Amino acid sequence: MSKKLYQAYKPNFDFSSLDHIIVGSGMGGLTVATWLAKAGKKVAIFERHYVPGGFTHSFKRKDGFQWDVGVHYVGNMGEDSSLRGFFDFLTDGNLAWESMGDVYDVANIDGSEYIFKAGKENFRKQLTGYFPMEEKAIDTYLQLIEKANKRGSAFFFEKTFEPWLSKIAGWFFRNRYSKFSNKTTWEVLSKITGNKRLIAVLCSQCGNYGLSPKNSSFVAHAMVIGHFLEGGYYPVGGADQICKKTLEVFTAHGGKIYINADVTEIITKNNQVQGIQIGEKFIPCKSVISNVGVNNTFNQLLSEADRKGCKFNLKNVKPASAHICLYLGLNKSSEALNLPKHNFWYYKHDDIDKIFEESTIQNAPENFAYISFPSAKDPEWEIKNPGTATIQAISIGNMEWFEAYKNTNWMKRGDEYINLKKDFEAKMLKVLYRFFPQIEGSVVASEVSTPLSTENFTNYKSGEIYGLAHSPERFSLSFLRPKTQIKGLYLTGQDITLVGVAGAMLSGLLCATTILKFGSWKLFKEIKEQQRQ
Repeated sequence: MSKKLYQAYKPNFDFSSLDHIIVGSGMGGLTVATWLAKAGKKVAIFERHYVPGGFTHSFKRKDGFQWDVGVHYVGNMGEDSSLRGFFDFLTDGNLAWESMGDVYDVANIDGSEYIFKAGKENFRKQLTGYFPMEEKAIDTYLQLIEKANKRGSAFFFEKTFEPWLSKIAGWFFRNRYSKFSNKTTWEVLSKITGNKRLIAVLCSQCGNYGLSPKNSSFVAHAMVIGHFLEGGYYPVGGADQICKKTLEVFTAHGGKIYINADVTEIITKNNQVQGIQIGEKFIPCKSVISNVGVNNTFNQLLSEADRKGCKFNLKNVKPASAHICLYLGLNKSSEALNLPKHNFWYYKHDDIDKIFEESTIQNAPENFAYISFPSAKDPEWEIKNPGTATIQAISIGNMEWFEAYKNTNWMKRGDEYINLKKDFEAKMLKVLYRFFPQIEGSVVASEVSTPLSTENFTNYKSGEIYGLAHSPERFSLSFLRPKTQIKGLYLTGQDITLVGVAGAMLSGLLCATTILKFGSWKLFKEIKEQQRQ
């Protein structure tokens, strides 16, 4: 990413006359920032990391290998989809997408393979082929997915309502959605089928929202399944192109972004935002938009008095799950190694809840693995990096496994920590060689990240990657909306909506609409005109 798009924060810069400050440069922050900048507002983004983008950024090593940290595929990116229209609006149409093809996911459960094909009817035919006696259950399942997601659209749009309108009409949308959101994925699926293996197959992509069937809200499951029904797409050039192309538009409209800018406090007075504090520097603005998660916002950046005034209560909602990831670089091309574009989900057996519940640092990769092949998905990888390939292999992580190292510094955590990572690598490689034996002997670079790595760069204290857990309790929290009870303080990011780049983008859209009100319709009109061209 060109450094001209952003600069390292220095306290002597001119930060005067800012309308809006965004804390954190993940997808939600990038979205609302760009919408506001396009509306003529003076906007600045402050990012604590040394690169912008949040989970859309990539990291590169001296040997030339580059890996994504969060975006492995995106759904609903067909030419005519509304999500594609929003991306085109943010990037002025300069972000290209590559289809992953007919197959976007493959699940292997206890040695049996299940293929997920793009297209609702293809999905249905594939499943009924595997489970011919469960045709009625599969049809019912798809109907429930569609019904829940339709109600979800109204549920999330209601978050833009002013308090008075929310009190009058919002209850209707929330109540209709709660009939699905209050139930776990297991509760819904177990009522339509008693086939344990079918339920496991339907839930095999649960890593996309981070909770097992008995813990996740059905609406989180429904949104993710519905999101990918028409197939998966990957940004041409890698996941960091999402951030790069968006920042090009944002900065072209006068926006500024500063890295190494660790906001330490959101300053308020008389229940009104005054600005932000970075070290000893106070930076005034008209409003602050936090994109660092509600836990970080209210427990780290606001005073106790502000927290009480906002009446936030997160006691019943835990953070989402953490993960451990093995990043691999190979000295042959994806084509030479016959690496697939699709993702691969491995489960040792079909009791997914048991796998999650009984996972330890010793057995995690042996029981569950999510494997992605970014170089195979990206048509530009071979052009820029000929004769090489990359793989990412993820398993369950838990911050408790690394408590002994929490007070150590990144890259300086000691030999015991290094040995834990080496052990994980060895076990994950064994899984990889089992299913993709052709890569053995071609691995020339490897690196392991843990929940501590995630905490270091995101400040998420549990090393979570999906913010608040997507449990039934989460969707009952009416205060998870862009506008807070502190005047001038807004929230964006996946905590406000849903997991993933699309969910975070939706949160940014809702936040921008909340701030701009009727002024946002001009921007919606621009999107429609772009799609007609």
